[in-house]
Amino acid sequence: MARIHKLEIKNYRGIKTFSQKFDKDFICLLGRGDAGKTTILDAISLVLSPRWNISFYDSDFYKGDIDNPIEISVSLIDLPEKLINEDRFGLYIRGLDSEGNIHDDLQNNHEKILTISLKIKKDLEPQWCVVNTRQEPHQISANDRAKFNVFMISDYLDRHFSWSKGNPLYTLLKSSQSSDDERYNIIIESLREAKEKIDLCEFKQLNDITNEIKKISSGFGIDLSETKTTIDFRDISIKDDRVCLHDGAVPFRLKGKGAKRLISMAIQTALSQHGGIMLIDEVEQGLEPDRVRNLVRSLKKEISGQIFVTTHSSEVISELEVNDLVIIKNNDGEVKGYAPDRHFQNIIRACPEAAFAKKVIVCEGKTEIGICRELDVYRKINNNEYMSFKDCVYTLGEGSNCTSRAKKLKGLCLIVCIFCDSDNSELNLSKKELMELGVKIFDCDIDNAIEQQVFQDLPWVGVNELIDYVIKDKGTTEERIMESIKSKYSGTFPERFRDIDTSEMRQAIAKASIVNNKEWFKRIDHGEFLGSIIFKHFEEMNDKKIKKQIEDLSAWIDE
Repeated sequence: MARIHKLEIKNYRGIKTFSQKFDKDFICLLGRGDAGKTTILDAISLVLSPRWNISFYDSDFYKGDIDNPIEISVSLIDLPEKLINEDRFGLYIRGLDSEGNIHDDLQNNHEKILTISLKIKKDLEPQWCVVNTRQEPHQISANDRAKFNVFMISDYLDRHFSWSKGNPLYTLLKSSQSSDDERYNIIIESLREAKEKIDLCEFKQLNDITNEIKKISSGFGIDLSETKTTIDFRDISIKDDRVCLHDGAVPFRLKGKGAKRLISMAIQTALSQHGGIMLIDEVEQGLEPDRVRNLVRSLKKEISGQIFVTTHSSEVISELEVNDLVIIKNNDGEVKGYAPDRHFQNIIRACPEAAFAKKVIVCEGKTEIGICRELDVYRKINNNEYMSFKDCVYTLGEGSNCTSRAKKLKGLCLIVCIFCDSDNSELNLSKKELMELGVKIFDCDIDNAIEQQVFQDLPWVGVNELIDYVIKDKGTTEERIMESIKSKYSGTFPERFRDIDTSEMRQAIAKASIVNNKEWFKRIDHGEFLGSIIFKHFEEMNDKKIKKQIEDLSAWIDE
């Protein structure tokens, strides 16, 4: 059955231009909100829609500019034989070479491909045509477009549970029958049988009134002796979508969102055994994480046709292979799709959140993650937008893996920076190379871990607040904390150490905080508290490195 090889969109909603080839049967579109993912699915649905009475509005044009027509074209392979006969569209067949390029001069070694175009001008009248450069466009009917079996699952899918013409159940029914007339009559005959059974009902509660009307009418000279109460056939007409699936006495349309989407996918999975193209917007909607993962696995395994999904779920992309993904980027309407190769598999699995962003902060450790969380809070309090508003996320770099992660994220066409210490020699050696690749570095003074930088730069009252936090968190005593600090102190340790603000005391406290396997802040929640103390005393730390490091990072977010 037909599969989409190439899609082109011009001037439709948020997309000024988009052109993408698809060489897979399962395609997952990723990207930030408003990148154009749903618009891409809508465009496919429209150009291959079995409907003819679709309404368009000025707002459907890119930036509302009705002088530039909407143009959507889809080039399809594996075409239904009925459509490529000479008496249909055989003369419009084009050629697809082994490199994936389309030619109008069909050669023996070319695969057959057909291009369907939808064009909407300012009169808002849609025109569906089969096109090539050899001939004038030839209109294609809704009935012929229905042969591509394209259906979209979105928030508006109640119609998928009715047997009316143009819906998946009806198409599935047609695919199992032998002639067009028989296909349609199955529904009509079923309705007639139902009507006959209804007519046999007596409606006893209404008989007294019906008999009284009969008697009065007889006096007026009209014979109503055969009159009875039943249902007008028009009220169960297929055109009103009254024939639909029920769970017992309850229509499927009254089920929950997640259940309805799964049932609709089940219908289209059955339809896909005969071929077809399924479009699912936000595949994870209404589903628990385990059901999402199972659904994605099942769709890849069961679907015989082609399937396009969009998602904002890390669960979805963690379940997929990297070659299933197309990352959508929108630069002022110029929309492009990037298909990462297999070398990016581990970075997609390790940092799935990065696939949905434009900017990524690679945090060397969990302490930096916690500080970033508090930075987000501080930004909002000070009338700056949240990082998410700036299409920015932060992800864990895991120490020496920072370099490779930053490089791979950069390879995904993302804007990348690293928020890190300066006590990791391996990472320090790679910083120059990273900066040459365009990766910004926000680090501490040379040889300082982030904790050392904080204890060096905080006002002394802030240092004591951190010590109080550690005592409480670890359920220990001040004496034990003092012993760990004392072991890192050179010279005679002062009895009232918490009153002694010297560089030697700050260094000893910092060293005690980063002892292997006894670290004070190597957890995200501990990093958050560390960040909260930094921002509590932020304005007091003028000319301090930690303040400049974080201010520069915040400015980068806003760039």
